[in-house]
Amino acid sequence: MDFDGLALFIRVAQAGGLAAAERATGISKATLSRRLTALEDTLNVRLVRRTKKGIVLTEHGQQLYDRSRDAFLLAEEAVAGVQDEKVALSGTVRLSLPPDMATEVLAPALIKFKAKYPDVVIDMTLTDRRVSLVEEGYDLVVRMGSLADSGLISKKIASLPRTLVASSTFLEAHPEIKGPQDLRNVPALAIRRDLVEWDLRDRDGVVTNVTPKIGFAANRQTILIDAAVAGLGIANLPNFMIDQHLASGKLVQVLPEWVPSPVEMTALWQKDRITARLVKAIVATFVDAFELAGEDGR
Repeated sequence: MDFDGLALFIRVAQAGGLAAAERATGISKATLSRRLTALEDTLNVRLVRRTKKGIVLTEHGQQLYDRSRDAFLLAEEAVAGVQDEKVALSGTVRLSLPPDMATEVLAPALIKFKAKYPDVVIDMTLTDRRVSLVEEGYDLVVRMGSLADSGLISKKIASLPRTLVASSTFLEAHPEIKGPQDLRNVPALAIRRDLVEWDLRDRDGVVTNVTPKIGFAANRQTILIDAAVAGLGIANLPNFMIDQHLASGKLVQVLPEWVPSPVEMTALWQKDRITARLVKAIVATFVDAFELAGEDGR
């Protein structure tokens, strides 16, 4: 029995196509296709149908995948369990990270991780776009905000408190800001101009939603900080990114009795991955990095 071929078949089925499987495994499409054909010849059954969009499992292919996937996952876990840490934490990991969070915390954490585990190859992409783990061959993605239901494993990295801030000169020019609803009539800053809503809560637990008037949008929070310091409007920003500006007086809190809801940062990865132990170690490193960032900000 060609167990190596069976393992590659499982990888191709998981990825949904030869190109995605090539990105996930590092094995060329030609080799994957050849091994897949050899496995079909050995079993004397057709396992997949090749289409322009990828591959589709036949009835026999789906049956083989369903009955062998968990067994291979258990085998991978058994191998990882007897490996020492240096061997287990090796290989290539492809990550998609939100740019601002990566620049501030995640990338420095990955640099330290790489220094500790030199056999790990880090392939990092910074983007706000919601990439597809399976189709684009990522091992781990980090996303901000709410998540849609999926079959992916998820772990919260951090819950980031936020504060409404502006420059003192801006607030002096807008004395009419007395409550949350007044935010609808003054310039605001955000990562996008549409679908922006701020959830605010007061000390008594009263919650209100405000749709601000966005006069300046940029998909980098570091740029929004600079714009707020320049007096262009009110911004809703993570505390750890603005603490030094509040301490220096470049920014001041707006409506201090109202606190914005925190933004959730979550890691996502696939269940059936040979890199599971490596991915979990990186996620734990991210969690520790944000805990340290929170301590430094207090």
